[in-house]
Order: sequence, then C-alpha cells, then structure tokens
Amino acid sequence: MKKRIDLSLWHEGCWMLKLTRERPEIELVITDICSDGTDILATIIISGDDLDAEEILGTARAFPTVRSTDLLEARTEYLRIHIRYAAEASIYAEMVASSLTPIGEVRITDDCERWTLLADGSTISRSIADLEEVADVDVRRVVDYEPDTAATHDIVDEICDDLSSRQLTYLLSAFEEGYYGWPRDISAKQLAENHDVSGPTALEHLRKGEAVALSRLLGTIRERERQGVDPTSH
Repeated sequence: MKKRIDLSLWHEGCWMLKLTRERPEIELVITDICSDGTDILATIIISGDDLDAEEILGTARAFPTVRSTDLLEARTEYLRIHIRYAAEASIYAEMVASSLTPIGEVRITDDCERWTLLADGSTISRSIADLEEVADVDVRRVVDYEPDTAATHDIVDEICDDLSSRQLTYLLSAFEEGYYGWPRDISAKQLAENHDVSGPTALEHLRKGEAVALSRLLGTIRERERQGVDPTSH
C-alpha cells in the first residue's frame, strides 16, 4: 500500500538552506519543482516581514549554483520567483532515485527542508536508508496515503502539523486577546508579559508561526488561481 511520508532533512550545498541560515526571519516554499537533468527549475514563495525584492534576489544570485532568477510577483509580505539552479545543489534527484515521489509543497525554514513524499510501504526502509547516505533525515510521520486528502487532511491540518506547539499557543493567544484586531487590543509586549517571556521571544514565536500559516494559505490561494478556481467560492 502507498504511504505518505513527512520528513525533515538537511544536506550540503543547498543555497536555500544557506539563505534561511543567513536570513532566519524568512521562509521559502517550493510550489513547483522539476529537473531537466542538469538544472533544477522551481517556483518559490518567499515570505517574511518587509521583504526587499532586490535584496533577496541579489542574495540568491550571489550563490554560485544559482543560474537565473525571475521575479513573478512582489508584495511586502511575500515574493514569488522562478529560479534555475544546479542539480547538485538539490536533493531532488536523490529522492527520485530512492523511489520517493515528492508531493505537495516543500518548505525551507530554520536551516531545514520539510518534504511530503509518496512511497510503496515495502520500500520505505530502503528508500530512507538511500536518502540518509546524502542527507541528515528526520522522519516525522508515515501514514497510509489517502487519494482524497481534501476530505481527511485539509489546509488547517497541514498548518497545525507544521506549527510547533509553542507557535500555535502564541498565535491562538494573540488571536483570542485581540492582537490581530484593528486597532489592537493588546501589544506584543503585553503578550510576552502574559506568557512570562521576553518581548523578542514572543515576537519570534509569533512571526515564525505567522510565516507558516500565511505561506500555506497564500500558496493554496495562488495554486487555485493558477488552476482557474475562484478562491472566494470555498
């Protein structure tokens, strides 16, 4: 039976991992990826606060393995780019060679890649062992693959899966106490005091949690737009 595998990994030479290490406040979400045998071609959403498109693209272009970048869309809270980079800077080929089929988005944040994969149940151990020869791998979950995932695992489930327990706690607390109202009923400083932590710590949990939720939501909306589905009809 087919299995769905959620895993986190780190590998040498990835420019996106290096970018999140240099810029820990941003998150990258690969919405489309393929290989022409020599290079990887990918569409990526980069999210964060007050993003400077030229600065981010300039940083990406500075990596020797990046061949070209095209800005598709720019907002203060996210950028959507198409990028071509050398295959040796990606784990994609090794995954396919290991009989693991990437499905869904790939998320890169905090110097870590998070993949969702499809595999035959009988080959999972061998496939993961092959992948561990070229990457540090942490298998987060293995479940039976359900073709109709919309009925059993929706975007809310996906967001909750990707949030840490602390990020979820701070987001819910901020929502319930009016932090996201206009005007705000509570400041980040007051939230921090309520949780008995420093202001920077509270903001870190909030910002990282917000990046997870927003990139998932925006990625889904963008995908529906590309497919000609009216996102307001759901």
